[in-house]
Amino acid sequence: MLSFDITDRHVRIIRGTENHGKIKVADATTIDVGEGLIVNGHIKDIPKMATLINDELKTKRMADKEAVISISSNLIIFKELHIPKAKGTQLLSMVENQMQHTMGISEDYSISYTIAGEVEEDGVQALKVLATACPFEVVDCFRKVFSMLGIILRSVVVSCNSISRIILNNPKSKAKMPMLLVQIDSNFVSLNLYENNQLTFSRFASIDPEDYDNPEDYVYEAVNENVFRMFQFQKSRNGDNPIRNVVFYGDTSEYIRLTNALEQMDIETSILGVPNNIGGYENFEFQAYANAIGAMFRSNKDTERINLIELDAATGRSGAGASFFGAVIGAAAVAAAVVGAVWIFGNIQVNELNRQTADIQAYLDSPEVAAQIAAVDAAETKLAKVQAAKEFIFTAADNYESRPVFTNDVIRDIEANFNGTGVEWTKMTFGGGGIALDCSADDSGGPSKLTQNFIEQDIFDNVTYTGYARADNSDSGGQDYVFKLSFEMRQTEIESDTAEEAVETPAEE
Repeated sequence: MLSFDITDRHVRIIRGTENHGKIKVADATTIDVGEGLIVNGHIKDIPKMATLINDELKTKRMADKEAVISISSNLIIFKELHIPKAKGTQLLSMVENQMQHTMGISEDYSISYTIAGEVEEDGVQALKVLATACPFEVVDCFRKVFSMLGIILRSVVVSCNSISRIILNNPKSKAKMPMLLVQIDSNFVSLNLYENNQLTFSRFASIDPEDYDNPEDYVYEAVNENVFRMFQFQKSRNGDNPIRNVVFYGDTSEYIRLTNALEQMDIETSILGVPNNIGGYENFEFQAYANAIGAMFRSNKDTERINLIELDAATGRSGAGASFFGAVIGAAAVAAAVVGAVWIFGNIQVNELNRQTADIQAYLDSPEVAAQIAAVDAAETKLAKVQAAKEFIFTAADNYESRPVFTNDVIRDIEANFNGTGVEWTKMTFGGGGIALDCSADDSGGPSKLTQNFIEQDIFDNVTYTGYARADNSDSGGQDYVFKLSFEMRQTEIESDTAEEAVETPAEE
């Protein structure tokens, strides 16, 4: 299994296994992502992103075909909700409905949640839920990247939920709560508050040197500022239970300075330790890969629904909120009324029906009716055979009319995609209903540009590119980037009524 922790500037990858709540890490690697390729979790160039990951996996020989992902984005919304007690899909729909109404978000968000305890409101017990709303487009970007890589994407979780699996699986963490966990990065600060062995609040803040007077010192200043804000937040919501422990992970180069500052406020600090159920970390820095490791743990569906892929599939991403359950309840009420009416009517009519049944059965058993039924059965058998032949003819006609036609116009559309990419195709092959092009490029950016051109056209389907290799160029004496691009021509639609009229309307004598 591969696990990815993806931020705007880094992709951290581990290969490992999970077995009965224990993680064994075999390999780890990091890809430094250029500025602008990922912006707030949104991938701007999907083929290029797929190429970067594919090259790194090949170099490190990490050939697993299943993956999980931990994502971070400033676009993710965090909200504490109080929800009436419910379970499963009903609870998920209530969370989605309340997030849409209280936060003003649309159905274009993937929503997850963790249960953080219970509260009492007006004498009624309710669930305290920490919900996250991630734009669906962000999740969909990763679906497309891993589809191009040929890797099955099992899970996409928000980073606060992936790191919580490490915190809440470590008995030592419970003794430090209420505890503030702080992930430090040169581009962001992520803060998670834990109380009563539950994640109760999460905040993600992008940071920029321009926001601080001393750019060389901006990470330290940003962490100090955001930690202080969390202290004030906890004091306002639960003054009797202030934060006394702060745990850091990620880039901990400023740990000593941060510790000296927080000790003056009677705050204890520490660096995130490695739990006993995680092994194989000796050959890499655990702090940098903690989110990726946490994403490998299995979730507890009794207290959390955090896999955004499963949740999107469960809700259909639309119409699955309170409106869905309202429709179910309404349908149940109508069904109950109909059943009740049928039952009353049946009791009134039952005696009359019993009397008529005997007369009808005697008529059906007569020799005359038996002969008529046999004749009807024979006619229906012949009709079924004729109908099957007719449907076969329609299907064959539709398949013939809708087959892709390889014309000069298609050749011109294919050649147009190569303009301005620095890529040339050297061989074209056909097979299995598709087309494959052997290509060569002057530089490594050409393959992703060409693939994007094919994807953006509306006449080809299943555009597939799996990465390039280097090959000697006998003409120039240098090396080219060679790769294979495959695609299928889109099926054309026909008017099926035309074929049906041709079959049903006899030709004139």
